[in-house]
Amino acid sequence: MQSKKPQNLLQFNVEDIHRSNLILKTKPKSLTFGRALYTFEYEQQHYWLKIQTPNVNQYYEAGFLNELAFYQQCIEQQSFADFLLPFQIMPDVNILAEQQVSGRAALIVRHADLLLRDCSGLSIKEIQKILLQLLDAVDQLHQLGWIHADLKREHFVHEQQRVCLIDFEQVQKINSQIALQSLTATPRYMAPELFHGEAKTVQTDIYALGIIIYEWLTGQRLTAKNYQEWAYLHCQRLTVELPKHFLLFKKLLSGMLAKQKEYRFANIYSIKQCLMTEIV
Repeated sequence: MQSKKPQNLLQFNVEDIHRSNLILKTKPKSLTFGRALYTFEYEQQHYWLKIQTPNVNQYYEAGFLNELAFYQQCIEQQSFADFLLPFQIMPDVNILAEQQVSGRAALIVRHADLLLRDCSGLSIKEIQKILLQLLDAVDQLHQLGWIHADLKREHFVHEQQRVCLIDFEQVQKINSQIALQSLTATPRYMAPELFHGEAKTVQTDIYALGIIIYEWLTGQRLTAKNYQEWAYLHCQRLTVELPKHFLLFKKLLSGMLAKQKEYRFANIYSIKQCLMTEIV
């Protein structure tokens, strides 16, 4: 028994969910793979509920179980860091049998708004503050011995003046040396070494962060038609080109997006040091 209930832990019971109006938000493709994502409202707060039907798609099921295991480990180790939104693992979701998807367990996470919106109206100091908060969230995860392994712009949210991470389906222990699988990385954010079959590391998280920040500052998304074009872009073609008023971020991004990982920033601390010294 825990001596106290952490603020991060939600306390729903089955009846609460049963009385809620679950609204299906799953993409059609995900639904065919046994995945369902619902939103519901409870006491004027919005929440997400995720479930996965067993034995439908091994990749979707592995990701879901991996995320459940991560949250469960956070509960057992009482690692309720600031980067986690309030959450709950609900082991019995038979009440959802009448829905389109049913599973053995459900993950409930409180809704939060996206962090990185249009930055064109922000001052340099405001951007610096947001980036430091974003980096702090990832740093906390790394300090606990994990890499996110699937960082995307939409995986950063903010709640009550703190930045949080979501979607831990690909999370893995640092230095676990898990070989890259075709469906466990998003080409837009893949570091060059991942295209050569190397394992994910702190440096691949840093590269993905660099892409997220670069697209945010430029207001433009990188484009490629297929996997081969993404590989060419990340391994050879990508160069950091910033608007004139954002050129002071070039050293930061060049260090995050170095094509060879030995020339990339080694950790989040060194990125924060660069961000604080380059922008005074």
